[in-house]
Amino acid sequence: MRQFLRGRWERAYSASGLGQEMIDAFSGHSLRVGAAQDLLCAGYDAAAIMRAGGWKSINILGRYLELAEHNVWAR
Repeated sequence: MRQFLRGRWERAYSASGLGQEMIDAFSGHSLRVGAAQDLLCAGYDAAAIMRAGGWKSINILGRYLELAEHNVWAR
């Protein structure tokens, strides 16, 4: 199943015009990180993002959001 999904993602990334190096940097986990960051930028609070992603620790969520625009945990 993992190989099947990887093939699908690679075809989608290739169609986007990204180079192979960028495609290789993506993973299924990239989607999880991106979703958390998108929710933060859309104005959802940490509790809502934690529920959506199944996180139980605010510290772990903070690691997912550290590069998000409008990051409340940015240093």
